[in-house]
Order: sequence, then C-alpha cells, then structure tokens
Amino acid sequence: MRLFRTLAALALAGAMALTAAPADASPPAVPAAPHSGPSALGPYISPWGSAHVRVSDTTRQWLDRNGIKLGAIAPFTLDEDGYGYELPIGSTAGDHLDAKGRIYYPGGVTLTQESTGTKAELQATWIRVMPQPGYAAGIRLNGQQISPETLIAYTTPAEVLASGRPTLKGFKLDRVPFHVTEDTADLTRFWFGDPLPADSLFGTLTPRFDYVP
Repeated sequence: MRLFRTLAALALAGAMALTAAPADASPPAVPAAPHSGPSALGPYISPWGSAHVRVSDTTRQWLDRNGIKLGAIAPFTLDEDGYGYELPIGSTAGDHLDAKGRIYYPGGVTLTQESTGTKAELQATWIRVMPQPGYAAGIRLNGQQISPETLIAYTTPAEVLASGRPTLKGFKLDRVPFHVTEDTADLTRFWFGDPLPADSLFGTLTPRFDYVP
C-alpha cells in the first residue's frame, strides 16, 4: 500500500488545456519556469499506459459560448465529440521524469476561435509533481511563443491519492480533478474576452499505468 501511494503521488499524469481573447490592454504577464524543456532524462512510472482527459461542463460551455474548438497535437488524439483527448503514456512513449521533478509528455492541445482566427497552442506538456501539483505547458499564440512553461491547471495530492485504483496490469488514477489557475483565467480573458473562472473545474484526467503490454 505504501508503494502504491508513492506511485500514485508521482503519477499525476496527463494534460488539460485552456486559453482566451483580444483586448485593448497589454497582455497579462505569464509566469514561466526559468529553464523549461526536457532536461536530464529520468525514469518514468511505467513502461506502458494511456491517459484520458475530459473537460468539465463549465469548460465545455465556455468553449461553445465563445466558438472555440479544442484540437490535439500528436501523439495526443481528440475524442470524437471534441470535448476530450487521449494520450499514450509510459517510458516507451517518450515520457520521463526530469531533474526538476516534472513529468514530460510529447504532444499537446490547441484552442482555435474561428471567428477571430485566434489560435493558442499548449505544447510541450508537463505534469508538475511539486511544489504545486498540476498541468503545465509552453504557450504559443498565433505562432508566437509567449511562455516556455506556465501552470495551466492544478490539483492537490489529496485528490490524486483519493483517485488511485489497482488494475490487472498495474494501477490507474480515476478522474483526477484539475482546476483553472489564476494565470489561465487572466490569459483567457485577454485572448478571448471571456475568462474561464479561476478555481473552476477544468476537467478530469484518468491515466492508466501498465507494467505488462
């Protein structure tokens, strides 16, 4: 049980996505890690697995209200209905822990507002284990990088541990909740004119960690 809890605590896995619209004011400052990018490679939690993200009703309504389409950057794949995405996870998929205690995942997501042509890309993708567990990503707006790494959504160790379940091949975290950060609320307000509310539920993440293929 202690080993399982340790693995679950490290395992915060997956991704989430957000953004927002034009305004006359200057863009909000985007806090970034001083040195992002996949640094020294470390082991990953499992050799194989997958993770699934579903946006919350609040996020879905926000997307629909603002005419924003969610997209996927390979190897992430979009759900058929456009309100979730799947990603391969595991050391065989190129995931790893780095020297900063972050879990790195190739791929990412996009947010495109057809009426204005605004496109935000959230890539590369990290799950931060500490000090604040959460989903972080580099941000590009209309092809221009504005941040190498920003915390997009957060969770808590208690929420992660409460979601742990054993499986026949390993274990999974069942629908870990991720919440919108203040930075994401500010960015979505500036980019799309209508913010995702800070601390609202962005969506849930369900990663499966497999030790046999």
